[in-house]
Amino acid sequence: MSRDMVPERVKRRNFFLGVINGILVNGGEAFLHSGLVMAPFLASIGAPAVVIGLVPALRVGTWFLPQLLVANRISPEPLKLRFYHFTSTVRTLALLTMTASVFLIGDRPALMTTILLVMITINAMAGGIGGVPFADVTAKIVPHARLGTFWALRNSIGGILALGAGFVLRAVLESDIRFPNNFGLIFLLGTILSGLAYASFSLVKEPRGVPGLKRPLVGMLREIPTLLRVDVGLRRFLRVRFLGLAALLAEPFYAVYAITKLGAPESAIGFYVMAATAATIVGNYAFRLPADRGRNVFVMQVGYFSLLAAPLAALLIHDWRVYSVVFVLSSVGNAGVGIAAWNLLYAIAPVHDRSLYIGLSNTVLALPSLAPVAAGILIPFVGMPVLFGLAVVMAAVTASFSFRFGALRAADKRALSAATSGGEAEL
Repeated sequence: MSRDMVPERVKRRNFFLGVINGILVNGGEAFLHSGLVMAPFLASIGAPAVVIGLVPALRVGTWFLPQLLVANRISPEPLKLRFYHFTSTVRTLALLTMTASVFLIGDRPALMTTILLVMITINAMAGGIGGVPFADVTAKIVPHARLGTFWALRNSIGGILALGAGFVLRAVLESDIRFPNNFGLIFLLGTILSGLAYASFSLVKEPRGVPGLKRPLVGMLREIPTLLRVDVGLRRFLRVRFLGLAALLAEPFYAVYAITKLGAPESAIGFYVMAATAATIVGNYAFRLPADRGRNVFVMQVGYFSLLAAPLAALLIHDWRVYSVVFVLSSVGNAGVGIAAWNLLYAIAPVHDRSLYIGLSNTVLALPSLAPVAAGILIPFVGMPVLFGLAVVMAAVTASFSFRFGALRAADKRALSAATSGGEAEL
């Protein structure tokens, strides 16, 4: 059944479930944030900077890494949601195990850190495997002309939930609950919200899609260089995304810097979460209309300039209260790039090869996701200000390359035109 043949009632239900999924994911992430929660927790138990930098690398890198193989496996399947069902169960169990370790072995920080890293890896890898069917199903159930609204609703309303999470975070960290049980409670709340998020998207009624080509793995790998050479839009998209992800190398250390160098109290984490979340809400609302109107390249450019301004502000601001500006800029930037990147990838990917484009794009991005690990290794030798300066330079290079997006801008317009004229019936 194509999307146009799906009853309107089911279309609305699918859209609603997708939005609910995003709302709960955002709420859960506020309690499991790499830079604002995980990093201060690890710093409190004496973890070195390289381990702190490893957390976002594992969460992002192992999410990206398996997707090309997954794409090759599921591409011929007209229905892909069943793969998401399995990985969602694995992700929830991994988060529950991580949370339990904080409560049960809090007096053994080395073992607790090891379990935390292993469970983060399992959760992220399962998320990466489920990410390909999630992205493919989303493209089926949401017309291109409504993608901006779809992502904005997920992130804006989810931002309101995360804003409430900021108040909860501050209350928990200011309470009499002893460390590490205070962080254990925070992780538990994030786990519950994340589990509900996975369950909500599992309830989507997936329409049948166009089966992709069934390729031997070796044959698919051999096709990739030709694909990148022929498809200019994809090549330039991946270049900017690669550089842009590497430019985030300083993000896990913003909160640590505020606490260790600027004298911010631990409870300031809640304040920073609220500032970042409010910025996410406003940013997503502002980006909604341009994205719906085929201006995703502009949205991405605004995002990267905001990500350039974040480490620059981290260098220039010396008051921990004003330092919340750093998280505001970072949140706006990530909101813009997050919306535009998915929309542009959907626009340039052929329907029959959408899984391949998603898997290839995300696998390529596994390498730059390791940048925070390199940053953690460098910090003892060069210090955080030098790291922030490097992030400024890399973000500036990324932003400059985003002005060579003529092919992507044209593809975005074509996808919008097809959606508004009913040309996506083959989905």
